[in-house]
Amino acid sequence: MLNEKREIVTLQPKPLIKKSNRIAAYCRVSSQQDEQMHSLAAQVTYYENLLSRDDDCEFAGIYADIGISGTRTKNRAQFLQLIEDCRAGKVDGIITKSVSRFGRNTVDTLVFTRELRSHGIDVFFEKENLHSCSPEGELLLTLMAALAESEAVSMSDNIKWGKRRRYEKGLIESLAIANVYGFCKKDGKLAIDDQEALVLKRIYTEFINGYNYADIAAGLIADGVPTRRDGASWASTTVKNFLANEKYCGDCKFQKTFIQDPVSHKSVINRGELPQFLVEECLPVIIDKEMWSVAQSIRMRHSSGRPSPCEEYPFRGMMFCGTCGKPVNLQYTTREGRQLISAYRCISRKDNSGVEIPGLTYTPSHKSNYTKNPTDALVEYREKYCKKVPPRTLLCSDIRISVDRPQKAFVQAWNLIVGKKARYQATLQRTVDTADDLFLRYRANEMIGLLDEAGKLPAFSYPLMLKTIDKVEVTTTGKLSFLFQSGIRVTV
Repeated sequence: MLNEKREIVTLQPKPLIKKSNRIAAYCRVSSQQDEQMHSLAAQVTYYENLLSRDDDCEFAGIYADIGISGTRTKNRAQFLQLIEDCRAGKVDGIITKSVSRFGRNTVDTLVFTRELRSHGIDVFFEKENLHSCSPEGELLLTLMAALAESEAVSMSDNIKWGKRRRYEKGLIESLAIANVYGFCKKDGKLAIDDQEALVLKRIYTEFINGYNYADIAAGLIADGVPTRRDGASWASTTVKNFLANEKYCGDCKFQKTFIQDPVSHKSVINRGELPQFLVEECLPVIIDKEMWSVAQSIRMRHSSGRPSPCEEYPFRGMMFCGTCGKPVNLQYTTREGRQLISAYRCISRKDNSGVEIPGLTYTPSHKSNYTKNPTDALVEYREKYCKKVPPRTLLCSDIRISVDRPQKAFVQAWNLIVGKKARYQATLQRTVDTADDLFLRYRANEMIGLLDEAGKLPAFSYPLMLKTIDKVEVTTTGKLSFLFQSGIRVTV
């Protein structure tokens, strides 16, 4: 049995199906300067001639990125399209001028070449004479990619050094100011865009008149005011940035941001890490210096985190306790029939930190007395079991201000000032002549005109209140003390 002859069948391998060798070229230049564009055109022409004449391969096209840095792949549309075509099986090989043209980020270069190698796609780097699929390709490519990234960092440092020297000299040509909203290029020179300038003046005027960022943005949207970018909409952050931009008053601050990492190109706000340079009166003026400075003073006030008033709640964020200094907010309580009762009270009520007011007493109501129109049985129960709560020292949190009281009190305060207009206008004029604070002088001068223009008020005016009032303090006796932005104080 062991010596029995067995037939052996030889299985011949199937003939390999020759795959068409579709080769694509990748080119990149990092700027759109003339010499770089000539370089790109030369690369494209070279690869078209090279690949079209080669009978051993099929020309799969040229992918070229213009004016794009090689440190980030997410912005290189043609590069990403090339990778997608490789994944889809449309390209069998890639040829490129050098490792640095393929990418200046070591990690990205290795990740993509490894992925392409897993698909059997070779990348040939002409300058280095290197194939990514060769046995020594991984090691050499790692070294070359690291050198390319190091070169990118060195180039970035040189560029930043040059920019900072131009900043020190105050050369505004180093910034693309024509791209800033409100400016444009006319006959090759920097000029003011008249339509956008009108929008900026509206924003500054409304802000100085007391409206917050969100209200201004909402007004621009409601009026259909166009933005510079199609499809974009006005936002409070946009308005806030416009109000902080010194370029609108003719000045220019250099190095407000800087690139922290030359590979990621992430821009960060300069918070003192690098010097800044302010060049005054170097740009066309859209907003006069006084108006711009007043807006900056108001911006500083807004940074306190106080909630902004609105027409529904005109004194929101403006009322404070005259005893402890804490905010006085609207607070709600529920009475009989689930009726919601609201009143302004010091927030110290919430954590029982109210400050005693010497010489004044307060008798709290017993909870059983909250019910209105009690039944005979409830009256009998109260008389028998509910002891009267003894009086105690009044706390600032005990003081209640009715919801409509601030509006009525503002009308009283304003009409009181108008009734003694001559005396108050003289006081305001002294403030205009002698005050060091620009914001105080501006508001005092403005109020002189408002007293003549507005006259006595028949009813509450939200725009007038917004423009004139700084804050309202609740006194120990429940009166309201109005502090005007012009420095005047009236208690009613």
